[in-house]
Amino acid sequence: MVNLSRVTSILSAAEVTENIAPLEWDGPDDPEDPKNWPVWLRVYQTFVVAWMCLVVTFGSSIYVAGATDMVLELGVSRTVTFLGLSLYLVGLAFGPALAAPISEVAGRNPVYYMSLPIAMLFTAGVGKAHNIGTVLVCRFFAGFFASPVLAVAGGSIQDMWPPHLLGMTLSGFCLAPFAGPILGPVIGGFLSERKPWNWTMWVLLMFSGASMPLMISLRETFKPVLLKRRAKKRGLPLPPRLPPKVALKLIFTVTMARPFMMLFTEPIVLSLSVYMAFVFAVLFGFFEAYPYVFTTVYGFSSGQEGLAFLGIGVGLLLGTALYLILDQKKFMPAMMSGNPPPPESRLLVAKIGAVSMPIGLFWLAWTARPSVHWIVPILAGIPFGFGLILLFFCVVTYFALCYPALVTASALAANNMARYLLAAGFPLFTIQMYNKLHIDWATSLFAFISLGLLPVPWLLDYYGARLRAASKYNQTTTN
Repeated sequence: MVNLSRVTSILSAAEVTENIAPLEWDGPDDPEDPKNWPVWLRVYQTFVVAWMCLVVTFGSSIYVAGATDMVLELGVSRTVTFLGLSLYLVGLAFGPALAAPISEVAGRNPVYYMSLPIAMLFTAGVGKAHNIGTVLVCRFFAGFFASPVLAVAGGSIQDMWPPHLLGMTLSGFCLAPFAGPILGPVIGGFLSERKPWNWTMWVLLMFSGASMPLMISLRETFKPVLLKRRAKKRGLPLPPRLPPKVALKLIFTVTMARPFMMLFTEPIVLSLSVYMAFVFAVLFGFFEAYPYVFTTVYGFSSGQEGLAFLGIGVGLLLGTALYLILDQKKFMPAMMSGNPPPPESRLLVAKIGAVSMPIGLFWLAWTARPSVHWIVPILAGIPFGFGLILLFFCVVTYFALCYPALVTASALAANNMARYLLAAGFPLFTIQMYNKLHIDWATSLFAFISLGLLPVPWLLDYYGARLRAASKYNQTTTN
């Protein structure tokens, strides 16, 4: 998995600093190199950053469990209360731009130390709010300041694990940010039966607070920062720094300007970003749809309707297991051979996910009725979650194989923005759509759209090589 070693390097500007710096490890066995740390320490640090990512995404969905009480207490419509979910997702879309310059200068840990505590303050603001305006403003800033954790965590893992273990580690790690939205309704559903709506925020603060001592115990993993610290201790001259204007321009290009350009000018980035954004948006639309389906058809309580999301969670686990098998048995040996296959070989997982997605959606659409046992529509979440995680794995690996490292970071940033921005809109109209079209045709509409997107992996398989050759970002001057 040579290319996965740079997949999550969101702040790829650091690679420029690293390339021009004369500082290097003392050798392949240097004990200060995070890749040579004891296995238990690397596993522990991986768990901590994964937990923090879970907490951030958990914060998106647990809020939904208190929506009904908020409608009654704050005197607003359900759609307005769901703006709190949408604005949190908008914050997640744009917050990583904040992490870039900080991580470039100070390393991974300062991003953790600064972002999550500030996000907790705004979460507390939501819990203490007495009007919807305060709720919405605090929710946006809670998402904005929490999101740098998602941007930097993958880089921390990349710093610690060698290429032959990175694919397995990242695959397991990627479950954390997807598990968060699934656990939110499960925990929040039972909580809302017994406590006021603001207790969803207090529970989120408990999860966040539990991560604080773990976060403080983290050791810095960012290579340039570690080498500069050691150079100071040894009295060695530090490497030259990029001029401030050049550094700011580079950061702006990688994190802001280029992602927008690639989203609208690169067919590979556009097609997979639209595809992934739609799937992600359906997931967040389900935070409205699932309660509607399982309360109106089966009379579920708030706690029971949250448990319905466990079907999607099982699908995520099965999809990750399949990807790990393909990675170890097919992709890894092929990459290590003398004649590695083209990047389009990684589209196999997207093809499997693309077929699985409409199956799950049609399954849910036409089995959610009183004459069918409730477990049947819950099981429909399995192929949905299975397809969701496989499509995500394809995006990050295929982008890394298609573009140079700096450009890969921009492509992933474009995909991230598309995912969260489209997902922010879906919860605002899902309930109206289900009221007008009813469960069968509303869910079938999602399924038909997924059918329309199904050919994307096959089209990229056929045209991908030509698209890569024609891309201005794959010219030698880009590297």
